[in-house]
Amino acid sequence: MKYNVLVLLAGLSAISQIGYAEVCDYAPSNLIGGKAAAAAGVTSGTVAATGAGMQAAGLYTITHATAGTVMLGSTAAGVSAAGTTGIIAGTGGVIGTVGAVLMSPFVIIPAAVVAVGIGAYEGGCHFASKDDEDNDSE
Repeated sequence: MKYNVLVLLAGLSAISQIGYAEVCDYAPSNLIGGKAAAAAGVTSGTVAATGAGMQAAGLYTITHATAGTVMLGSTAAGVSAAGTTGIIAGTGGVIGTVGAVLMSPFVIIPAAVVAVGIGAYEGGCHFASKDDEDNDSE
């Protein structure tokens, strides 16, 4: 019984430590480093812009009926002999799959959210630290 009380007191003292952290202590640049946070933001922005740009340029995906591979088509490529609009030759493998992934709304939207979120978080913390420096100098 005596040991149970000691273990309970030790456990309570271990979890009752006071912790204090600012919101900006958890900024991506503090957690993973400035260069890695910038790389994540730029990569996410590039993926979102590439996918949206491909859609804006008139690219679309087509699934091959028998092989199941994804091919890219374009409204600018003209009409094919099969009567479909512009299947781009050579896109039935890796290129078509990568294009389909990049143009997917399930990739574009989260990538844009990550890019904007990292930029807003880091920007807000940057300006908050500038305000703190200005208030300290007064």
